[in-house]
Amino acid sequence: MFQASQKTYLNEIQKPWDLYFGLDLTPLLKGLRVLDLGCGTGGRSVAWAKRYMLNEIHGLDIFDTYANAAHNYAKINDIKSEFFCASGEFLPFRDEEFDAIVSFDVFEHVQDIERVLLECNRILKKGGRLFVVFPGFFHPYEHHLSPVTLTPFIHYFFSGRELMDAYNEVIKQRGIDRTWWIKRANPDLESWERCNTINGTTKARFRRLIKSTNWNIFLEKKLPFMKTLGERYPVIKLLRYCITPFAQISGLEEILCERITYILEKPR
Repeated sequence: MFQASQKTYLNEIQKPWDLYFGLDLTPLLKGLRVLDLGCGTGGRSVAWAKRYMLNEIHGLDIFDTYANAAHNYAKINDIKSEFFCASGEFLPFRDEEFDAIVSFDVFEHVQDIERVLLECNRILKKGGRLFVVFPGFFHPYEHHLSPVTLTPFIHYFFSGRELMDAYNEVIKQRGIDRTWWIKRANPDLESWERCNTINGTTKARFRRLIKSTNWNIFLEKKLPFMKTLGERYPVIKLLRYCITPFAQISGLEEILCERITYILEKPR
């Protein structure tokens, strides 16, 4: 667990979260009491606490093992923090308890994204902000089937049920000794799933939910995907430059954007 925390921490240092927003977030977060929604093993929580000079950071994850790992990692790094095991749909905090909420690659996994947005709104102080980054359903590689296939766009052509049948069959063929850690507890899709562990939220749907759950948009960012590859290969960097205008267009943005990226503000 320490290695998992450290790996995430180093990933955050090498590819700062600021890149998704296109600005330094320090002036917006410095000195605040912040909740990391979906903290995992706490590597990013610690990195954010240091980089943005937070007053304190609290973290929440649905797995108790991860919350404990995050607690230990933050303690080693002398970070003022507290970590909890709970779901985003039922946040164990008082009304208006936090100045800000940060969340990276989590909202695509929650069971009821509308309720999570309402809960985030409830626990934020007036004028508090939600910093959220996560992949939309139509991102070419975000079908969350990477343990068995890296084929892009596969979820465009097959239903979630068909993909789960294929996923389970591949897992079975590989054998339990190799696949115990990625085997699904329930081989069938849950009622909220559109594919493996994801709820199928699109940019268009998330935009509608922002309006219905009483948020103001402080910032929306539309960056084309393949940024990491673009840094290594000039040809892909040129391709990203060419597709940037198209990534701003409704519909095409679902396919071409790296992430759904927003800073939302609770009305004062």
